[in-house]
Amino acid sequence: MKPKMFFKAITKFRNILLLAIVIGIFFATLNNISNVPFLLIGAACYIYSVIRTLKNPRFMAEFNREIQFESIQDLNEECNRLYQNAFKRLPAGMRERIRNIYKEKQALVAYYVRTKSDPVKQRIVEQALNLVIVYFKLMLNYSIRIKEVNSANVQKIVERINANKRKLQLLTNPKAVEDLERAVELDEKIIERINNEKIELETISSKLDYIESAILMFKHQIISNASTEPIAEDIDNVINEAIALDNALTSHRNEKLRLY
Repeated sequence: MKPKMFFKAITKFRNILLLAIVIGIFFATLNNISNVPFLLIGAACYIYSVIRTLKNPRFMAEFNREIQFESIQDLNEECNRLYQNAFKRLPAGMRERIRNIYKEKQALVAYYVRTKSDPVKQRIVEQALNLVIVYFKLMLNYSIRIKEVNSANVQKIVERINANKRKLQLLTNPKAVEDLERAVELDEKIIERINNEKIELETISSKLDYIESAILMFKHQIISNASTEPIAEDIDNVINEAIALDNALTSHRNEKLRLY
């Protein structure tokens, strides 16, 4: 049993009132020899009432709604925190993009607060907020990584490769030739790495566009009371894809490989 559920049951107004009556009568009859058995009987009644509360379907439904509401509040706060952090660090064009998604998120939360009685929509709003969180993280990581990749001076590396290849034609020392060939090979690998990352970043850019459209579609379907049954699975799929891309970006950044 969840401690929070138990605490809510024992503090429910009806149970608190019963406990207050038992304690009040006990102290009112403190000098009466029969007040101890009464206290035990009263305590037993209170415990029985708490148990009945815990088994009450209406209580369970109400408790679950409150827990989900708290979860959505936490997700909303996390969205706000990530938005503020990303907004300060993104370039102007990207700021406008996440500002638009933030506005859509705000509209979705406002709608949920008005209609939080629908458990299916609660679940979908919760997942939509998870998607917004992943979007903000992915956008920031994408911005940082594309700046790092674009800062690499590829032309300088190409010039170094060409210069070393020309030197190879003049060298006769086998050891010098081997070292210079290894230098050329390493530079070529760096260029290949940069090109591969640019391709990957193009994929992520397209995925960000897709996520933005998906968030708008999910919000529209929820607010317009369209069929919501397939949406939860769709959101899960988009979230998993975005998390995988964000993890890939984070992995590249953590490798600490400088590109020259």
